[in-house]
Amino acid sequence: MSTDLVTEVHELQEGWTSAADERRLAEIFLGVHGVELTELKNAINRRDDHHDLEELLFDDVDDDEIRARVLAHLAAEAQALGRVGVKVLSDIDDTVFPMIHETRYPRGHTPVPGVLAFLQALDDGPVDNPLSRGDLTFVTARPELAMGLVEGSTKDALRTAGVVSSSVLAGELLGLRSKDAMADVKLANVERYRQAFPEYGVVFVGDTGQGDVLVGTRMREAYPQDCPAVFVHDVVATAQPERDRLAALGVHVVDTYVGAAGVARGLGLVSEAGVAEVTEQALAELDEVAWESAEQERDTRALFERDVAALLG
Repeated sequence: MSTDLVTEVHELQEGWTSAADERRLAEIFLGVHGVELTELKNAINRRDDHHDLEELLFDDVDDDEIRARVLAHLAAEAQALGRVGVKVLSDIDDTVFPMIHETRYPRGHTPVPGVLAFLQALDDGPVDNPLSRGDLTFVTARPELAMGLVEGSTKDALRTAGVVSSSVLAGELLGLRSKDAMADVKLANVERYRQAFPEYGVVFVGDTGQGDVLVGTRMREAYPQDCPAVFVHDVVATAQPERDRLAALGVHVVDTYVGAAGVARGLGLVSEAGVAEVTEQALAELDEVAWESAEQERDTRALFERDVAALLG
């Protein structure tokens, strides 16, 4: 995969994309095949700013015919390759950062203990040397603003938390009307993402606060083979019968990311080393939490102790 092509694509993404730019982008994609095409797309997606592959294909390229040709090429090459792994798509608020409904930790931009290690374990998968690594994608209902301000600020917060490389799929104002509207926006973004990376399956990680359960169940219903599992961080004290119902649908409600790692191991999505890393990081980060009360610490630690015991048992 030529780094010159990646550089050229990045340059074509800057500013307004002309008709000539769009034709050149089509030439680039149509001229690359197989694993090299997958590597090109992954490299395009690993940018520090708000530009990424999904934006390139669905926003920068305005010509429907050009977009259709490129997407058809991506689909054909993906079919020839077969499944090369899974991409990890994660919500942000209350999934990564305790911001709205999560009360077991102080609110702010300190990640929930173990979440980043869990996302990384999913990204690495059950075997060594995955085809793509370090390109986590975050899905939010927050509306995108001019010049990628939402994506930029989100990436800044994620970088501060330790996520070196990521892409962000932002929402729109109408998506904030209700949980159903939030789910619709996220699902539309997920579908566009799947068209950009059809050679990958997807694993979604969300929370129970703002429509992610609906996102997860719809994903599992629409493409159960391509979405092997959904993990939902519980922030509203979901009752066990509802957890059992959702688990039967492939949507797993968890209290800690140690517990999530155990479920993922059982599904063959993470390695033993990945589970160990999640557990180690989660417990270390738990010790760094600036608790708001002794009761908050006691109740939250009890959940971790239970889930660690389940891993060892």
